[in-house]
Amino acid sequence: MNFTKKTLFWFIVLVMLGGAFFFFDKKEEAVKQLKEEQLKLLPTAVKDISEFWISNIKENSQIKVVREKEGWQLVQPLGVKGDDKVIEKLLTNVVTSRKDAVLFEKVEHAKLVELGLGDPEVEMGLKSANGETVIVFGERGPTNNVAYAMFKGRPEVYRVHSDLKKDVSKDIYALRDKTILDFDPAKLRRLEIVKNGKSRVVIVQNQAKWNMLEPTVGMASMAKVLEYLYVIKNGEIKAFVDENPADLAPYGLSSPMLQLTIYQEQKEKPYILTIGGKDRANRGYFAKVNKMEKVFDVEEDLVNTLLLNMHEFLEKNTEK
Repeated sequence: MNFTKKTLFWFIVLVMLGGAFFFFDKKEEAVKQLKEEQLKLLPTAVKDISEFWISNIKENSQIKVVREKEGWQLVQPLGVKGDDKVIEKLLTNVVTSRKDAVLFEKVEHAKLVELGLGDPEVEMGLKSANGETVIVFGERGPTNNVAYAMFKGRPEVYRVHSDLKKDVSKDIYALRDKTILDFDPAKLRRLEIVKNGKSRVVIVQNQAKWNMLEPTVGMASMAKVLEYLYVIKNGEIKAFVDENPADLAPYGLSSPMLQLTIYQEQKEKPYILTIGGKDRANRGYFAKVNKMEKVFDVEEDLVNTLLLNMHEFLEKNTEK
């Protein structure tokens, strides 16, 4: 009986100790998490940011980006669709970046100038439900992997990783959507490829049956057609050349070298990619799509791949 009571007593003691350890572990974890939160540059979640802007003060230029229902939209210096992935990554890097303990509580203007904060090159403003925050970025530190930063309107100076300033110093090309054609290759209904001086290629798809109608009649390889289409789908605009061209002739687009017309299921209007002359300065080709006015560059390798494979769709031994 005494043995049973002793066993029960020690069991209760162990349970209480286990509970105490659990409590202290939880408390320690909470303290650790609080410290980590305090080290974050901003106490804001990316999803709560409604707009932001990046000012290059020395160049007197500013990029402004606004969150809309369909994604991020650049509104300054021009109104165009933003690159959602790049923008989300940038904001994540900014929000989750760690700041060291306060380097200076208050500093004279001469010291701010020395740190690159008295006459800064780059500022970034962010707007959320909590209000607006402006981060001022200074020079790199002596160890070359830190930079100085402070919040506008506050005296404290912090150290942040130097890559953060580099991330924030992105130009408009980096933040802009660079999709060539936003379509779904699997929903192809008809593909027409016209190369200057060559026979037209026509592929049709109906109820998972893929056929070539021109220049030869036969069964088309679904894998090869999809691979071809994904080259376009996954390609990116290399450079933006002219937002509102008055004349397409200087770009070789009035009589293009190559034109692809893509019809999709449940869509009346086709997607048309037109490729003109070479942009030798940028080592690309001038191009345009029918849904936008702008002229842009695409990579030479992309065009070469399209040209090389445009007659490779026919399944072997199916020619009629």
